[in-house]
Amino acid sequence: MPTILVVDDHEEIREALAEILEEEGHKILQAADGLQALEVVASSRPDVILLDIAMPGMDGLETLRRLKDQPESSNLPVIMVTAQGDRQNMVKAVQLGVRDYVTKPWEPGEVEMCVNWALKAASVVPNQDPPLLAQSA
Repeated sequence: MPTILVVDDHEEIREALAEILEEEGHKILQAADGLQALEVVASSRPDVILLDIAMPGMDGLETLRRLKDQPESSNLPVIMVTAQGDRQNMVKAVQLGVRDYVTKPWEPGEVEMCVNWALKAASVVPNQDPPLLAQSA
């Protein structure tokens, strides 16, 4: 069972993402900020990280930079899930090595598709096809 870390300072967003991904059969870990996310990654080694940008303290871009700077987490797929859909943040995230970028509010099936693609690319679920967006709409 793949493990997904959901990082967002808003509990209702974390819970919504957790519910969606638990229905897909994933184990969910949660963190409320970037520092807590780094601690969870160090102790639990998730398969994929969903990461918000706008968080108090350490924002998602700094968290992503630190994850990619550490050898033990540099290859972890990170998907930004954020209301910050501006081009500047997207470019920064891509330069830092983000796997995918989802803007809030996300479309039905979008998060599941991105997570499944990330897992497939990381060979965590090698024979699982991602859900189609049209099936969820």
